[in-house]
Amino acid sequence: MHNKEDLSLLTHAVYSPKNSSGADLPAIILLHGYGAHGLDLLPLAPHLCGGNALIICPQAPHTVSVPAGYQAPSNNQMFTWEQRDEHGEKIKGDIDEMVSVLESFIPAALQKYAAKQEKVALVGFSQGGSLAYRLAFSNQITTSAVAALSTWLPDDIDQIRDLPTEFPILIQHGTEDPMVDIERGRESYNRLNNLGANVTMKEYSMQHEINQDSISDLSSFLTKSLT
Repeated sequence: MHNKEDLSLLTHAVYSPKNSSGADLPAIILLHGYGAHGLDLLPLAPHLCGGNALIICPQAPHTVSVPAGYQAPSNNQMFTWEQRDEHGEKIKGDIDEMVSVLESFIPAALQKYAAKQEKVALVGFSQGGSLAYRLAFSNQITTSAVAALSTWLPDDIDQIRDLPTEFPILIQHGTEDPMVDIERGRESYNRLNNLGANVTMKEYSMQHEINQDSISDLSSFLTKSLT
């Protein structure tokens, strides 16, 4: 477990609006999906909250293992938040360790870049979205909003006692998503709704992606939640 705040735990990218010290800015943590990297979601930064938010994009620490018969590029920029063993099975306790790492990294990053500690949104795409759920419901990070993009709610969330439900949650999902079926997003919405969460779901005519309509809705949601 990581008890101390530690910025060095994760490689990361940061967007800060021009002519801003950061002290009065809300913060948005963007968690990329499987096979992506820390710069993957950074282009969203100018389009969220009118470009007036501090954006922090941590990079997952584990490189994606390339299957036998395939050759990885010389500069492998594919990363994952969760490791698997040689049989392709999840490693017990690995995702909990990753949550612990982020619980130490995020407060350190907020302090380093002088963001508003009480105005923080967690936004995650695919695997990163599932991780955003875990972080928000761990109750260790002050969370103003959660946006879960093309993702799923982890199965064990329902077992958490005293599940925090005060922050709004936005689920966005493509109806043609071939990687994370739309039904997983709908199931997540129904489970959260049954748990008493303040959750909204929006569906889009798209695949496993983010489009202009979803960005616009995401920005409106974050602006309302962080201001």
